[in-house]
Amino acid sequence: MLKYLRLAIFFVLILCSACDAQWHYVRWVIDGDSIVLDNGQKVRYLGINAPEIAHEQKPGEPFGKEALHYNIHLVKGKQVRIETDIEPYDRYGRLLGYVFLKDGTFINLEMVKAGYAHVLFLKPHLRYAKKLLAAQQEAMQAKKNIWQILLKESCDYYIGNRRSHKFHRPYCKYGKRISPAYRIIFNRKWDAFYQGYSPCRKCRP
Repeated sequence: MLKYLRLAIFFVLILCSACDAQWHYVRWVIDGDSIVLDNGQKVRYLGINAPEIAHEQKPGEPFGKEALHYNIHLVKGKQVRIETDIEPYDRYGRLLGYVFLKDGTFINLEMVKAGYAHVLFLKPHLRYAKKLLAAQQEAMQAKKNIWQILLKESCDYYIGNRRSHKFHRPYCKYGKRISPAYRIIFNRKWDAFYQGYSPCRKCRP
């Protein structure tokens, strides 16, 4: 009797989770890692960072337009499910999430696979870190798109932070503040990216 009761509870939980899954149409694609849903909610893809497009009188980054167009191809006008992690929103009110199509396609992963985004791990949001990093390593080896640009050396070495998973130029003030316990030295950008570190937004190594 207890066995059947457990089975019944299991199936009820499955049905409830299916009912709770919210699907939304993608109304607009902002760039390679941001979209707007049919309810007006902005969504920022978790775990990745795509090159910027030109905006607010700031020039775009290499492959920014290509990343935007690929994201449009993947999601615009389609129904998506947003899976959040530990913290659902960022300080700008954007929903932070992993984006899935109805056929199971994991959009964050597809952007990395195609070489239109690199991993950007922000603790505690690490649910798909291993899967995203494995995809990045393959894209790096194949020199897909952004990896034709990002791996060009700009310094003799780089300073990484084991806590933030960021790497910096040697003279970067944020790099200099890193505690010796968390400091790691990379001789090549390849080594930093391959281990899942992302470049500092200030010193832009």
